[in-house]
Amino acid sequence: MDRNTCTSKHPRIPTEDLVSWVFNGTQYDREKPILIDPSDPSRYISYNHARDMVGKLATGFRKAGLRPGDCVIVNSGNDVGEPRIYYPIVFLGVVAAGGIFAGTNPGFKHSELAHHIKISKAKFLISDPEPLSESLAAADATGIPKEKTWIFDTTEGNFSSPKDIKSWKTLLQTPESSGNWIAFNDLETSKRTPAAIQFSSGTTGLPKAAMLSHYNIVAQHSLAYDTYPRPYPVSALRAGVPTYIMRRFDVFKYVQYIQKYQVTDLMVVPPIVVALINCPLLDDPQYMKSVKWGFSGAAPLGVSTQARLREKLPAGAAFTQIFGMTETSCLALITPYGEDDDTGSVGRPIPGLEAKLVDDDGSQITASGIRGELCLRGPTIFTGYFENEQANKESFDDEGWFKTGDVAYFSQDSKWYIVDRKKELIKVRGFQVAPPELEAVLLSHSEVIDAAVIGVRYPGIEDEHPKAYVVARDKANPPSEYELKAFLAKRLVKYKWLTGGVTIVNAIPKNPSGKILKKLLRQQSTVGLENKSKI
Repeated sequence: MDRNTCTSKHPRIPTEDLVSWVFNGTQYDREKPILIDPSDPSRYISYNHARDMVGKLATGFRKAGLRPGDCVIVNSGNDVGEPRIYYPIVFLGVVAAGGIFAGTNPGFKHSELAHHIKISKAKFLISDPEPLSESLAAADATGIPKEKTWIFDTTEGNFSSPKDIKSWKTLLQTPESSGNWIAFNDLETSKRTPAAIQFSSGTTGLPKAAMLSHYNIVAQHSLAYDTYPRPYPVSALRAGVPTYIMRRFDVFKYVQYIQKYQVTDLMVVPPIVVALINCPLLDDPQYMKSVKWGFSGAAPLGVSTQARLREKLPAGAAFTQIFGMTETSCLALITPYGEDDDTGSVGRPIPGLEAKLVDDDGSQITASGIRGELCLRGPTIFTGYFENEQANKESFDDEGWFKTGDVAYFSQDSKWYIVDRKKELIKVRGFQVAPPELEAVLLSHSEVIDAAVIGVRYPGIEDEHPKAYVVARDKANPPSEYELKAFLAKRLVKYKWLTGGVTIVNAIPKNPSGKILKKLLRQQSTVGLENKSKI
């Protein structure tokens, strides 16, 4: 048995449709608040309310012309009024109607949104009021008619919409009640029926449309959350776990809500970790005393940064890292609930998921401590990129292994570690430099609150040079380039020094999940590079 593959037993994965799986077999008070607005906890959704709304939405979508396999784009976030607690309901409503749900970033310009509509072949659109003009422009450019467009409007009435754009609430105006959805319960149908199209991060190129089947999503929760019970917005309705959905992230409100609602589990990304470390409220241990466990995902987190947040948590609280992707239905490698880790490991593959490493020639790496590309195979791996044969050919090998594009290694005790994206590694004089290591050192500087490192090339020189972009704590009096270079040089080997320079910026560009958009930084880095010091 190879140490670097997952062979653990796992529970049987249900083969029923996602909506039936969510609503059937619950064993808690069905009037209990589950999806809750933390700014006004009297606004909540219970199991009974959710089930009734999902059934009505399914009927409403079908009456609007939705046919099985049609895609509905939802261009919304949590930041405008009512949608923050109803977003999961719309997701389930689309799936219940036999449709395919696709969510997008409400900050997109119309050309970006149009790209997502085109590659998913969406036929319906629901939009927040805030980005409505961009949404309508994208709909017009891609042929989605106004009668198949709805506004995700608010109760506050702060926005007015065009008279020919209906409220999403019109989809609920049907006499049919809960239970009215397309149901099935067989393995083949579950595997071949898509429930969602999620778009890849687009950190290295245009986003691709990753298809997730009913089976993928149910398997994710059966293997990751039923095995190691943890809350999640979809299975919260199944498990009865109260979930507070904020209007938008504000670190002070976030910390205050943790105390007010005695939140026990935190799911964060590196930018939120940094914000929490720098939040003065955490100097008072009362704010976080309810926390028992947390994890950080979406991008690698430096061990020192991880340790700094753990110091802010109560004694005995675990804070670990996880690894997951759009293409793995979310989590792929985790530390079991209740265990802790301070080494920077992302844990082990969830039960039922196989993992292996391959070198640049595609040969499997079987020794611990050797870096290679992480490849995964199992029931949670997506079914492929929608109508993108070339991307699928490049992403899967002949044995069905998905090539993640992430460089990783495993230790002698079978813990896994993510180094960085394969395309993000910086090659310096034959050495490979992982940007997260340099970023972690910079973040340990008392005057730095955020940092990103990329590789740059000087004209006529093949080698890359590490270059840092830094957000200073005091923007009026930031640390000098020389100070930051010297700070890092004292802590890392010479080939990891910042020979590409340091630039102070107001913010590091990131996508909604917290991943640094390094392609944007590379575009900026070409200006004046030849004049930078190489010391």
